[in-house]
Amino acid sequence: MKQAVIHYILIVMYMMTDFIVTNAMIISAYLIYRFLSIGKAVVYSTPELFVASMTSSGLIVMALVIVQAYDNESSLLNMKEIERVVKGVTLGFLIAGMVLVLGRLLISRYVFVFSYVLTIFALTGIKMVFFRILSTDSWLKALQKKVLIYGADPIGENLYRAMVNSPRLRISPVGFIDDRIEKKGEIIYENGFHTNQSVSVLGNYSDILQLIQTHDISAIYVSAYHFSAKQLKQVMADLHQYPVQIFLVPDYQGIVSSNVKIDRIDDIPIISNLTGAPHSYVLLKQCMDLFVGFVAMVIFIIICPIIALIIKLDSQGPIFFRQIRVGKNNRHFYMYKFRTMTCDVNPYELKPQTSNDQRVTKAGRWLRKTSLDEFPQILNVIKGDMSFIGPRPEMPFIVNSYNAEQMKRLQVKPGITGLWQLAGDRDKPIHEHISYDNYYIENMSFFLDISILINTLFYACKGR
Repeated sequence: MKQAVIHYILIVMYMMTDFIVTNAMIISAYLIYRFLSIGKAVVYSTPELFVASMTSSGLIVMALVIVQAYDNESSLLNMKEIERVVKGVTLGFLIAGMVLVLGRLLISRYVFVFSYVLTIFALTGIKMVFFRILSTDSWLKALQKKVLIYGADPIGENLYRAMVNSPRLRISPVGFIDDRIEKKGEIIYENGFHTNQSVSVLGNYSDILQLIQTHDISAIYVSAYHFSAKQLKQVMADLHQYPVQIFLVPDYQGIVSSNVKIDRIDDIPIISNLTGAPHSYVLLKQCMDLFVGFVAMVIFIIICPIIALIIKLDSQGPIFFRQIRVGKNNRHFYMYKFRTMTCDVNPYELKPQTSNDQRVTKAGRWLRKTSLDEFPQILNVIKGDMSFIGPRPEMPFIVNSYNAEQMKRLQVKPGITGLWQLAGDRDKPIHEHISYDNYYIENMSFFLDISILINTLFYACKGR
């Protein structure tokens, strides 16, 4: 009951916040339009402006409800929620535009576009702030539902990490139970790098009742990874004697993604849509890469001489740095960057791990902090070696040591930015923790790409 009340309070808070922020962005867009004095002067009276703003904001919140932006569904780095914000705002503005036109209100295309862009960025920023508060606030964490995970295996460990990265679910994993003796006391880390928060294997099946009483456990999640169908049936039957909710986590890892659809024929579940990204999305992504690439090339031509001069004044050597990387289908290509290190450095050494690495020049530190060193990769995008969004390309000697799971990264074009760049693990080797790339490959969509791009702009403003 307490969890349900908290759930509805948070949803109302989200909706009210989105309504207020959207109103503020639409009014701000109109003020910017009037200040810039661009286009044909469309002047709204104060009542007209507020009616249009309130109507549009209400329709946008309704659209967010339609695309399930307020659901508690979890996803890596909160990407699912941000993706739905982009979808909802897009749908909401299309509906609002039609309603305002039918209401015979003259709409400035500049105000409309400014409002749309400002609203997407503002609501995305709000969602990122809420995500951080829910993740770190000790009072809110105290209200979370405490659970155990049965099975310290790949499925159970990934479930634990997903729960930690999904604070809107309000689930707090207390620890694991596992029937294998050697597992007791083993530490399971949040991000796979032995850092940040962790939990341990607290015992086995015989310890469940004591753990429920000691930690006020309200649910047990059972991983099907190590159980046969017969064993699993028995485990589920045995667990029902305890006063907690029981959840089964099937062993579908690496087979299905959030794009799949689950139907039923009688009482038999049927999983469909396993074919991956549709061809239409791949074609659209290629067109977008070329269009944005040529637009970005204009900016590149303007800033390149300035950055070149800074690099030359700071240290001797070439302006550009190129390095062989591995792309889609294991194809090698030269990746370009602005040079950030001294010329005597082996180009295939591992990247600097700290800001005071002696190999990095003074200009290089600034370029790396602002991510401007990556700008020449626009050339790689136009050439077709890379995309704007995708897994980062690795050096050949690293790819040569890939296992079967890591080789999945080579199924798509590498990108200038991606989920890994948005994570706290970005200073760790990519190939040692590829859940970010796997998530992207399994869930690729136009709106996910837009969500990653928006998040990248936020991170670029903060600096590396």
